[in-house]
Amino acid sequence: MRGRSELKVTTTVVYHKDSSMIRFAASKLLDTIARFEGTAKPLDIAANVISTSVIIISDREEAATQHGITIDNSVAPEGFELRKREGHGSFIWYILAGDEAGAMYGTLELEERLRNYGSLTAIPECVMNARFPFRAVKFNLPWSSYRKNACFELQKETVRDLAFWQKFLDMMAENRYNVLTLWNLHPFPYMIRPVHFPKACPFSEEELTEWKLYWTALFRMAKERGIETYMVNWNIFVSEAYREHYDPQAISDETFYHYGDSYSTDMIKQYTRECVTQLIEEYPDLTGLGISLGERMNDMTPQSRQDWVNDVYFEGMKQANRPVKFIHRAPFSVDPSITRNAIESNGFMPEPVWVEVKFNWSHAYSSSKLLLTHGGSQGMEGYWKPSPTNYKITWMVRNEDFFTLRWAQPDFIREHISENGQDYVGGYYIGSECMIPGIDYAHLKDSDHMDWTYLFEKNWLYYMLWGRLLYEPDTPDRVFEKAIEQRHRAPIGVPLLKAYAAVCKMPMALASMYSFTWDFTLYAEGFMSTDEAEYDGGASFISLQDLLERKTFNPHYLSVSEYVDQHLEGHTTDRVSPLRLAETLEVDANRGLEWLAAIKADTPVLCCEKADIEAWAHLNYYFADKLRAAVSYELYKRTGDETERLHAIQLLEAPHAAGHWERLIAVTKAHYVEHPLMHLGKTPFSWELYRPQVLEDIAFVYAGNQMPASK
Repeated sequence: MRGRSELKVTTTVVYHKDSSMIRFAASKLLDTIARFEGTAKPLDIAANVISTSVIIISDREEAATQHGITIDNSVAPEGFELRKREGHGSFIWYILAGDEAGAMYGTLELEERLRNYGSLTAIPECVMNARFPFRAVKFNLPWSSYRKNACFELQKETVRDLAFWQKFLDMMAENRYNVLTLWNLHPFPYMIRPVHFPKACPFSEEELTEWKLYWTALFRMAKERGIETYMVNWNIFVSEAYREHYDPQAISDETFYHYGDSYSTDMIKQYTRECVTQLIEEYPDLTGLGISLGERMNDMTPQSRQDWVNDVYFEGMKQANRPVKFIHRAPFSVDPSITRNAIESNGFMPEPVWVEVKFNWSHAYSSSKLLLTHGGSQGMEGYWKPSPTNYKITWMVRNEDFFTLRWAQPDFIREHISENGQDYVGGYYIGSECMIPGIDYAHLKDSDHMDWTYLFEKNWLYYMLWGRLLYEPDTPDRVFEKAIEQRHRAPIGVPLLKAYAAVCKMPMALASMYSFTWDFTLYAEGFMSTDEAEYDGGASFISLQDLLERKTFNPHYLSVSEYVDQHLEGHTTDRVSPLRLAETLEVDANRGLEWLAAIKADTPVLCCEKADIEAWAHLNYYFADKLRAAVSYELYKRTGDETERLHAIQLLEAPHAAGHWERLIAVTKAHYVEHPLMHLGKTPFSWELYRPQVLEDIAFVYAGNQMPASK
């Protein structure tokens, strides 16, 4: 309709003004209509007027009685239909849904399609439904935090800022997330003053009032965007003020390490139980609670852990003046019958209860197949065999593998959903234990590269991919390509997304080849693996010797040692060998850089994004050459063939592995500064930090059989 200057276009958007969800989405639609369609008052000469309306309906009965429309039975909760009607000089879009959330998502969909198609008349009709009812973000809070590091301290001011939350919640709603889970050790003193334990809250009345205003506004803003909110904490911890005033033996959230044996008394149970009840009653917009069976329960049996939760959390919830939903993390010590019996016999919780299971422990960016859960997978299938009656499994997709470089690989997400979307699955969480997506402290300040303030804004495509594909896994790449083009105002969506998709397979390749367990045992973008021994910086680098000694995580992959065994014995297998993986990594890097070369636009913001892709490409190349060198060195060790040792040296030196690491340093140093990283404690992270370890690999092979002690 644009360009027809003889026509005046009148577009009205009709909706229930008292629905905050629909009002939120309608405001975005109105802004986009004003940009693309134009607005005008009706003219007296009807022949020169096209009357265009968008009618948003969130109730089946209303659709039938007031509009004479039957909403298709295929439209499920949170789903919608976009239907148009033309005739007699009018054009009407109906956004049809059976609930407010569906109407909100339908309105957002129409707004997006208007941006993509450029005209309301050009948009095709559609029906969409939510693939999963639970589409969550895991967000660790920086106070009473599970982990402590400068990277969390830097976020305290940002996370207390409601302006940050408005943008974050807008992003969540636009990407179809419907659950925000907020995690810390002991939230209660920041939210309430317990009636019978008033000194457990360390804040003055004025300070606590500010906290209450903050939480109330946060929960309200989330509700206005169709987002449920859950407070998730770790069990027996108390506040430092409680320990000071009521029990000096108690385990507080500030003084004690999160891992260890329990300490519980009847008074601690009473305190926590009353906190649960009071929290529910003082925050009516809070959707639910969650608990994490594990930390500070080391000496308790699975049954005694569940008994504690039943006696404290379940009873506290029962005593509240309203029901709330519940997240029950699968205990780290696997005995599914205890947990499922407690949930399936509870008799009072709204259904379904969400049972959270860590997918491949802390490193979901490893395989789309479930190979490991927290504490091990033996017996874990008891949670879903037989199928649960009143709960759903919710997969925790933890990212402890890339915080600085942007990541986008839509096919991995689609494959993950396809592989793990059984009937007993209610949905997914995405998020991190070791990174808060608040202020961006890693990028060079005052740079013309930055058109963002917050890390989640920089990583907008990551959040869009997961959110939109969890809602509708068949969402085509073209949707994401168009979003890229609108962001950069250039026709680069296809090559940029394909470049990302090629090089961003590297974390999954490393995690498949290199076994891991908890958070710090792998950090793909840093080529790191450390543990609880100490955060001693350089020792966390994955050395050649580490590759030689480590087993694979994915059983479909051969370790270096296994491959050399088979090679020398003349055996073949369909498992992925280190050399085959190296070839794949190199091909992916080549493809990614070829797609980058096809992009001629070069704004500062785009150059920054392209630099991340280039960095991933160099990580691919580095890993490929290191795998090849490991195979050659292992062959030398087994056979004494000096040509294999010399070949390993050649692969490790520049222009091969060491050269790729130097190029990785150069491309990242142009955009990023040294910055705190939870995995390294007080050692700041940069790729330059590991230059000495890259060179030590070469010295290690030069030394031949004089192998230094393993780290």
